[in-house]
Amino acid sequence: MNAEGRRGGYCAWHKGQADDVAPAVVIEQGSGPGGSAYACLPCARRLAQRPDAPEMLTTAVAEMEARADQPGQAS
Repeated sequence: MNAEGRRGGYCAWHKGQADDVAPAVVIEQGSGPGGSAYACLPCARRLAQRPDAPEMLTTAVAEMEARADQPGQAS
């Protein structure tokens, strides 16, 4: 995570690197460890519009939008 609170990483939806990503989906398994798939802000916005979107995704979009709206930050 950098000074602006952004977590750069891989977006599983557009399959590329992004300056800021957040967990979009928690992957649960019957046995063994689960995992998470991360999305960048543009992809997370689209995912959050789905009727089955988890509440954590809506929260993550709001947090990423707040970071993007900080002075001197690109969206």
